[in-house]
Amino acid sequence: MTAARGDSSKETKDNSPEAKDSRTRDFTSDFFGYAEDLFYVSVAAALCVAGVILLGYGVYNFVTHVDDLPLSSNILEFLDSMLLVFIVTELIHTIRTVIDDKILTAEPFLIVGIVAAIRRLVVLSAEAKDLLGTPTFTDAMLEIGILTTTTLILGLAIFLLRKTTHPEPDPAHEPG
Repeated sequence: MTAARGDSSKETKDNSPEAKDSRTRDFTSDFFGYAEDLFYVSVAAALCVAGVILLGYGVYNFVTHVDDLPLSSNILEFLDSMLLVFIVTELIHTIRTVIDDKILTAEPFLIVGIVAAIRRLVVLSAEAKDLLGTPTFTDAMLEIGILTTTTLILGLAIFLLRKTTHPEPDPAHEPG
């Protein structure tokens, strides 16, 4: 008889307004969690397509312009396109981390910023030799200085994130 009383009180608890509110909150949370994951996967898929296209175009452009451009210019353009592919890849990695761990961390975005700055530095420094003696040379040197400073600041930010007493949580799939 005690067991029957326990069962009937359990049914009462399951039909209580608090239980209904809890089920509604759980359903809403699950629904929006799935919707969020769907958007993340959609963005990652679009970035994958863009990355494959950029990779293919970079290789195609490099191979087809071997005879047309000086080798150093051709390699520089290839490096520029591959760094762009690397940026896209890092964004995909960031999205995967968010989906896996349900945590948005700053470090991957800082890495993307560093790669983007380095990408521009490589291109700008290669172009600087042609700008020597022109009015735009000063602007190019200023941009190189700003990009270098930005890279150092972003690197310092990553260092501080890793060394603080309350660092961001480590993603489950990151190495040790």
